[in-house]
Amino acid sequence: MKEVLELIETKRQEFIRLPFFAFLKDRSIDLKKRASGIPFWAHFVMSFKDLNVYVLRQEPTDDPIQMMINQHTYEDASHWVWYVKDLDILGIDHSLRFTDALRFLWSEETQKARQLSYDLLQLCAAQTDPVLRLAIIEAIEATGTTALAEGLVQLSQELQELTQKRSYYFSDHHLQVETGHIQAGLEQGDTEQFFDSIQLTAEQKAKAFELVEAVFAQFTSFYNGLLVYSKNHSLDRPFPRAQVMDVEVQHRAIAADVEASQDSTQPFQPTKALV
Repeated sequence: MKEVLELIETKRQEFIRLPFFAFLKDRSIDLKKRASGIPFWAHFVMSFKDLNVYVLRQEPTDDPIQMMINQHTYEDASHWVWYVKDLDILGIDHSLRFTDALRFLWSEETQKARQLSYDLLQLCAAQTDPVLRLAIIEAIEATGTTALAEGLVQLSQELQELTQKRSYYFSDHHLQVETGHIQAGLEQGDTEQFFDSIQLTAEQKAKAFELVEAVFAQFTSFYNGLLVYSKNHSLDRPFPRAQVMDVEVQHRAIAADVEASQDSTQPFQPTKALV
């Protein structure tokens, strides 16, 4: 497994250089713009909970590596609570009609967040070998600790200075519980010894390399999409204004169609397709 961890570190060094992290740390850019992408995370954060609970966790099991994975999922599946709390703390807990919230979560602007959720679910579900799932988890953990250390914690500190309130998901609070490795009660020295003890077949190693590359590619796409979103919004108005206005027009058009259909024998047909 040592070679897999070496590849993860190589990919992590490339990951650090993503434009999004430079954007986060650039204090010449308005803080509210740099923080405007926080709602963008919603689909991924909530789906990550399900990934841990319904895909990565396999109980009962007598496989020692799967046992460790199971223990890890109980920790990672709880992090969504911090994210939801941050939305409240940062004043992003806006009142939206349910239909508007759905349109935001499944809009074109947030497509990269959904794609990350789906890609990770597919990647993990396709692997039945606990060793290969472990490789995926190690790659995911590396992206998470890197994102926190390379900009999100600084962003959280700046927001705390502005709001006088401490966040949790995007802060050192989150970073302190992440080691960059699977969370299963192992100390740092024990973790290294544990990974060194795992011997992979040539087939397993080749597949693990492929999975690590895929994880980093998926998160790179996510952060590139997040950068585009953040540049187009502000924390004051984190949701797409044009989309909300378009939704209002559609609601009025549909209401008119429904009213007109009440006096007609023809079946109801919306005048404009929903987006």
